[in-house]
Amino acid sequence: MPTGAYSRLRTTQDGTGTGAYVFRMAITSQSTYTLPGHHALRLRVWNWWRRALTSARLHDATTYGTSAGFHGTGRPGMSGQTGFSLEYGLNQRWVLAMDLARDWGNGSHVKGWNAAGTRINKISAASTDWQIAPAVEYNWNPRWGDYCRSRRLLRRT
Repeated sequence: MPTGAYSRLRTTQDGTGTGAYVFRMAITSQSTYTLPGHHALRLRVWNWWRRALTSARLHDATTYGTSAGFHGTGRPGMSGQTGFSLEYGLNQRWVLAMDLARDWGNGSHVKGWNAAGTRINKISAASTDWQIAPAVEYNWNPRWGDYCRSRRLLRRT
């Protein structure tokens, strides 16, 4: 949904939205395995992408990087994320975890006229980044925490 400020901003940093309707598709898979010593190993894999269905009307400073006096349209570029997560249960309370993900985004397309009346038709640069998030998790109570739920499921099977 086109929520958040994106056009007629005081500065481009004041924006929080794109002004366009976006279609988002995601797929996630999760499996839990029992390793020797009754240690649980959980694997999650996910992928999502989004694509703009509409363009946004732009005026002045916007989240698309335009400045005062601009008027035209902008369309966010397609973007997505792919990643996986591993969690290894040391015991009922302690878990070692690691997430690895890659974000990517194609550039936004901006068309219109600037304050001087010059025609603008540009696509911003694409971007990508990697994220690694190692963690040590502690479940303070056997009834709370992802690992504890996995262990209860493993004991029942």
